[in-house]
Amino acid sequence: MLTAIAKGAAAVPFSDLSVFGDALGAIVGGALGVRRAHVEESMARANIADPRENARAMYASLGRSVLEVLWMAGAPRDLRELVALDASARRVLSDAKSRGAVLAASHTGNWEIASCFVAQTLPLLVVTKHLSVGFVDRFWQASRARYGVTTIDSRGAFAAASERVRSGGAVAMMIDQVPNRASHAMALPFLGANAFVDRAPATVAARTGALFVVPAARRTASGAQELVVLDAIAPRKSREWIDEATARANALLDRFVRENPSQWLWMHRRWKAPSPSRRRPSLA
Repeated sequence: MLTAIAKGAAAVPFSDLSVFGDALGAIVGGALGVRRAHVEESMARANIADPRENARAMYASLGRSVLEVLWMAGAPRDLRELVALDASARRVLSDAKSRGAVLAASHTGNWEIASCFVAQTLPLLVVTKHLSVGFVDRFWQASRARYGVTTIDSRGAFAAASERVRSGGAVAMMIDQVPNRASHAMALPFLGANAFVDRAPATVAARTGALFVVPAARRTASGAQELVVLDAIAPRKSREWIDEATARANALLDRFVRENPSQWLWMHRRWKAPSPSRRRPSLA
């Protein structure tokens, strides 16, 4: 079923996807009101101007992203036409080929287009959580794989992530979702309330010497994605540096979202607590 829908989406010109995406967003965020109250309350707490209008724009952007992913899955695409890089992003991609990179990634812009584009430039491993609906998850992961993205579950991913960056590739690890364990995280202010931020990306960088990169994506007026680097940090092998880098990445993402409120996925429950754990990460 999803394959047939993707083939239908693939027949639509990319420039026309915005019309259908906006309509889909209006249905999800308006008619159905999926987590609409949560989105607007979160924006208001973060002092985002006009939460109602910014929420509408976020749902529209999400609707476009869904159709764009189906459009990509329905036929092979040259993603160079859909992604613009700033100077720092071009430099980081070049540097990563020789030293590897850990991407402290986030749900900004169309992160699927951004990750698939990066995977066509250098080997990319994405540490991901699987969707609860099995057939949707299989379709999603297979679509990523066609563009060279390798995925792995968050549990037990450290060894694979370290191997990937040591071989001159990149690993993307999300910093804007709740970590699996509280012991892996720092409680930091994020958009008006404390949120748990995973130390894992900075830990991989510290242990391997890979560049620690904080990227973000936003949709341009043409519908393409602009991929920007908020910071790129040379690591140090110490717990202090891990904490500093994690806090900096979180602060930079906070600022980016405040400047581009429609370009982050406010729908997910960012501020809930992770599961407790007695184990703590170590540099040993």
